[in-house]
Amino acid sequence: MEDRLFTPAVVTLIFLSFVMGTSEFIVMGILPDISAGIGVEYTMVGGLVSVFALSYAVCTPLITGFTGRFGRFRVLMALAAVFLLSDVLTLVSWDYWSLALSRVLTAASSGSLLAVGMTFVMDLVTARYRAKAVSWIFSGFSISSVFGVPLGTFMSHILGWRSVFVLILAMGLVAVALAYITLPRLGPPESRSDSRGGASRMLSDRIVIVGAGVTVFAAMGMYSLYTYITPILEDEIGFSDSTVSIGLMAMGVVMLISNLASGRIASNGGLRKVRFTFLIEAALMVALPTAVASASAGMAVLLMAGLTMYLFNSSVQMHLMEVANRDYPESITLASSLNPTSFNIGITIGSLLGGFVYDAVGAASIGYLSGACIVVAAVVAFALCRMCSASGRGTSVT
Repeated sequence: MEDRLFTPAVVTLIFLSFVMGTSEFIVMGILPDISAGIGVEYTMVGGLVSVFALSYAVCTPLITGFTGRFGRFRVLMALAAVFLLSDVLTLVSWDYWSLALSRVLTAASSGSLLAVGMTFVMDLVTARYRAKAVSWIFSGFSISSVFGVPLGTFMSHILGWRSVFVLILAMGLVAVALAYITLPRLGPPESRSDSRGGASRMLSDRIVIVGAGVTVFAAMGMYSLYTYITPILEDEIGFSDSTVSIGLMAMGVVMLISNLASGRIASNGGLRKVRFTFLIEAALMVALPTAVASASAGMAVLLMAGLTMYLFNSSVQMHLMEVANRDYPESITLASSLNPTSFNIGITIGSLLGGFVYDAVGAASIGYLSGACIVVAAVVAFALCRMCSASGRGTSVT
């Protein structure tokens, strides 16, 4: 354990997160190329996004719950091998169904891989750097949106969509090699406790359930809107087909800043502060349908909303991991998976509800739905802080 943030092991986990984020989000940027390449309708390929999110949400807790009894280093390396194999299957997929299967394997392995990687943080850095380390690991996904996805999209247009997965495979091999060199050979979390049945006890704990609920509703609010960010930028704000990537990159940058800021907030108030930032985010979302009447005002509201989108992330992750570390050490790997799992549940529901609103009244009006979901997230966050205070089982972020 080191008293600094950017240890070689932490940098490796950030890079691994970047690779997984690029693999997850790149499909959204190359949908037309995949559609043309395998000869299926655009909407069918778009369904791969939902396939990924559902597979992530279902498989991650099952895999982490099962593998929690084994050494964490060995589990991480095994999951990394499955991730690489899934990328190879994507690369050589010959039809829609083989491609869909490869995305299921990618989701299952990357979700569990992220969860296991998070459990290393408690053993890599001292307490004052843990929240920042968590935020940087999560930020690997945001960094992929800013750099990995635009690069992959450019490569797809020039060299074909399969070239993107050659790049991801190469980066994945480098990340796995670095993990083998830098990560400590940690044993199973169970070795720290003689208790059994920790998973069922943890999943029936109110402060765990409500903590995960914060992420579900926050992600619903975020992704009911962000799923349709391209039509909002083009049809409501006025970006052209050739310039919309600039708007997307700008959103990626502010969301990266939001993710990094979440680590600072988790170290200084956590959810006690985030519950108020939710109210600001909700107000911005509700203002969006009116703001888009002016291109500059609409873009300004979107960027400000992007700055608030991930502020809760590290706080919820730290809350769940601290509860498990204190009360359910045999289930810490499962606990570390609950936040990303809840995130993907929120993405699945939010994108579905956003689609209904988009079809009924247009893209900008999704802001009202987003605002409502985020208000619920604020209410749940207030309830969690009150529950933790009343029960005397608070964490550093509640």
